[in-house]
Amino acid sequence: MIKDKGNRILISITIVFAITLLTTLITNRFIEDKIETAIKDLPKSIKLDYADVNFNIWTGNLELKFPQLTVLGKTTDKTILNAKLNVIEIKDVSYYDYLVNNEVTIDEIVLDQLVVKYKHNPKVKNDQYSKGILDNLKQIIKVDKIVINNADVLVLNSDTDSTLLSIPTFNFELKGLQINPRASKIEKRIKYVDFNLNAEKVKYAINKFDGLFADSILITNTNATFKDFKIKTKYNKIEYSKILKTERDHFNLKIKELKFQDTEYGLSPDKKVFFKSEKVKIISPEAEIYRDKLVADDTTYKPLYGTMLRDLSFELGLNSVEISNGKISYLEKVNSEKPAGQLGFKDIEATIFNLGNINQNEQTEIKVSSTFMENSALKVNWNFKVADITDHFEFKADLGLFSADQLDQFTKANLNVDLNGELEQTYFTISANKELSRVDLKMKYEDFEVAILKKNGKEKNRFLSNLINLIVSNNSEEQKNKFRYGQDKQVERDVSKSVFNFVWLNVKQGLLTAMTGDGLQKE
Repeated sequence: MIKDKGNRILISITIVFAITLLTTLITNRFIEDKIETAIKDLPKSIKLDYADVNFNIWTGNLELKFPQLTVLGKTTDKTILNAKLNVIEIKDVSYYDYLVNNEVTIDEIVLDQLVVKYKHNPKVKNDQYSKGILDNLKQIIKVDKIVINNADVLVLNSDTDSTLLSIPTFNFELKGLQINPRASKIEKRIKYVDFNLNAEKVKYAINKFDGLFADSILITNTNATFKDFKIKTKYNKIEYSKILKTERDHFNLKIKELKFQDTEYGLSPDKKVFFKSEKVKIISPEAEIYRDKLVADDTTYKPLYGTMLRDLSFELGLNSVEISNGKISYLEKVNSEKPAGQLGFKDIEATIFNLGNINQNEQTEIKVSSTFMENSALKVNWNFKVADITDHFEFKADLGLFSADQLDQFTKANLNVDLNGELEQTYFTISANKELSRVDLKMKYEDFEVAILKKNGKEKNRFLSNLINLIVSNNSEEQKNKFRYGQDKQVERDVSKSVFNFVWLNVKQGLLTAMTGDGLQKE
């Protein structure tokens, strides 16, 4: 009897196991067939091929091997997206949440060795893509982790086939994703806990002239680091001048390391994208900016920085920006037969407080110390309020011992003027709005002479040189404190040029009135 009972138990276990195994195989096959049918029923504009599909009902795991996705444009019928992968893994799908709560809950999604090529239509706004995806979702989706391993991403312009974005090495991990299509506010429809993005050899087309490059990018939920960051004009200077209709700067900017710390971003209550960072570090930036003045002038209105920040299409708040070990070269070509004149700044250390348009009523302050033209100490303090619609700003500078002949290569080439002598100390303050300014300048100098050159830029025009030196005071020794003062209360801005041109106009007027006037301090 005991033996018969044991046999019956063994037979029962075997039958249960066989039924379970058979049910599992049938269910797995049923689910796989459903998936294959769903794939076949995709819209005509979407095609998904694959080598094999596997599903395990007990683990809730789904595996799609060697999938290839092709998406066609709805109107053009041309391929706009092509994606190939080694495998797509969806791990631990919760049946309970789906059946009871009508939610799709997944432990992990892994996209391995993704190679994607996408043709972007610049006429389609980005929010239309996200709205289209969200509108088609019915259930709440929760995914603990999404992983993209070793991806290669290429984005092209659909009209020109030119590269917009290239990332040959891309890794990404997103944690705690929740998509709720039922949420009333769009900013609450997509939430996540944390993410980590790592990319190498990044290339991005900023516009038709300039490109952005980064050797490596690491972005998390709270920090971002860009190494060997560059912004460069795609053409050399000669080619660039030939294709330009109006003058435009030729850029070559290199930054060893760019860091954003304690960042926040998202959608503000008025549905504007916002970006905040407690501290930005710009380490060892080098910039060469070249302007060919032989190209036709760009006479369009140039807003000052207050207006530019107010008019940003997104909300920006950078609490502090620190620049260390910087270098800037500005080259300007005004004569086809002469090399471009150059102004140089090195050893730049700067701090910018409250840069952006979020705290508009707080003062934006820029403090800079640098070496001008190799060996002259220069300090600048510049401030303004973004909320001030008059664009009022104050610009103060302190220039140390400066040998005027350092400017020869710039003034001879650009102005046909040869300067000689030393400026021992120069201070000036500019108080301005978007149209007019006042400059107050004081300086001390010795044996200062101005030589006006002939058109060939080599020979001295003796008549004009002697005339102007009769007007210019050769030194400041006549004053008891050795300073000469200059002032102009009505310096008019050329609104077709930048704020730096405005500063130069003020400096020029201050220098002229200090050297050609009585040199006395005015109220």
